[in-house]
Amino acid sequence: MGASPNSFAMKPLHIYSGVTDTGVDICFREESYPIVYPASVWGATPKETKTALKDNLAVAATMHLPLVLDAPGIVYHSGCPLLEPYFVQNFLKDIPSCTEVDGTSTDEAVRKFFNTEYQFLDSDIAYPSRQPVDSPHGALVGLSFGKDSLLTYAVADEIGLEPEMVYIVEQSMTYEQKHKTELARRFKNEFGKQLNILRHETGKFRDYPYLGVPFTEMGWGLQTTEYALELIPFAYALKAKYLLFGNEQTAASTYMDAEGRWTVHPCYDQSHRWTVHIDQITQTFSGRSVNTGSLIEPLMDMMIQYILAHRYPQLAKYQMSCFTETEAGRNYHWCHNCSICAKMYLMCVGSGIDPEKIGLRVNMLEREYKRFFTLFGGKSITMTYAHTKVGRDEQLFAFYLAAKKGAEGGLVEEFKASPLYEEAKDREEELWKTFCTLHTSISVPKELRASVNSIYREELASFQI
Repeated sequence: MGASPNSFAMKPLHIYSGVTDTGVDICFREESYPIVYPASVWGATPKETKTALKDNLAVAATMHLPLVLDAPGIVYHSGCPLLEPYFVQNFLKDIPSCTEVDGTSTDEAVRKFFNTEYQFLDSDIAYPSRQPVDSPHGALVGLSFGKDSLLTYAVADEIGLEPEMVYIVEQSMTYEQKHKTELARRFKNEFGKQLNILRHETGKFRDYPYLGVPFTEMGWGLQTTEYALELIPFAYALKAKYLLFGNEQTAASTYMDAEGRWTVHPCYDQSHRWTVHIDQITQTFSGRSVNTGSLIEPLMDMMIQYILAHRYPQLAKYQMSCFTETEAGRNYHWCHNCSICAKMYLMCVGSGIDPEKIGLRVNMLEREYKRFFTLFGGKSITMTYAHTKVGRDEQLFAFYLAAKKGAEGGLVEEFKASPLYEEAKDREEELWKTFCTLHTSISVPKELRASVNSIYREELASFQI
């Protein structure tokens, strides 16, 4: 891999980028990181939009590198990106969440970001084409096989949007691609629906063992924004009117850090306010023809899990919410050894769903899994959301429902014998209104809200404590 990262310290980084016959190529330290589209997809993209995508993706994919490689700045041998102000706000708002995961100083990270010099050698701004998508209809769903994207796909299909799926391969997820490739094969065999795949080697910029530096959460904050841009060519090729992300109600949750100084957004790029900004971005890059939104914003996590398994069991069996980053996830798409697997098991049991319907095979409510539940003092490395008040109350309510439904497990018994049970009982109506009702939404496209909420009201009526 050449020289060590430290040998580059105190020198600005250099990023080169270009438009190719298959997509965009970004070069860093004499290595190429291509974003590769199917020929028909890239061919359907207007020429001006290709150049604008190149300039903007070069920054979105790499703007974190000076912070993780300890460089004073970064020089882009390309044009100033139209979306730079969007990227800066997105990045800045995400820093406290990154430092929370990393156990580092938010003050120091903000100072470093503020002092980082971003230089563009071409002062011209490349504007995307004003050409709209030809006869836009239907929807693109960024499918990850998580519960949020599966429910988004299911609802879009039920209301007649004829959804197409796109999966973006992430380099740094150890076993994710292996499992999702198999899920996609089975999905196509059952439903005759092809999973469109985008390979972006730019994911390596978040693969820190590959870069030879210690792990950090820094760099993941613009993921959804970056994906939205990368999906624009698919919108042109597949004539999409909507770009749908699975951003649910809890994505807007925040909490103060331990010192009470910084607001932590566990997933700022998935929040509803930011989804509105992504809508502005996709309209700008599609001649105002592609709207971005979320069909599941009105729902909290438990109802998403319930509706997916209850109303769409044929899709629920494809669910993969686990990151499968460790050896425990080598051979199966649930590792049964992380806070996400534990949460999904609890969500199922609490809502009266057999966890085996989504493929979970181990009772994760036994005492040996206590460390995965923040309600019992555990810590979630992968979900800072679990440390919010809403995240804590979500677990409280789910354990309460599990106990009332007679679920088995040492943690259920411990819960029933603790003051937590009485707290949940006293707050039952409040918790119900929080987790089992429809919330107002700003990112569900207005013209779709009535039909979407009609489905949810049917399902909410069938839910029982």
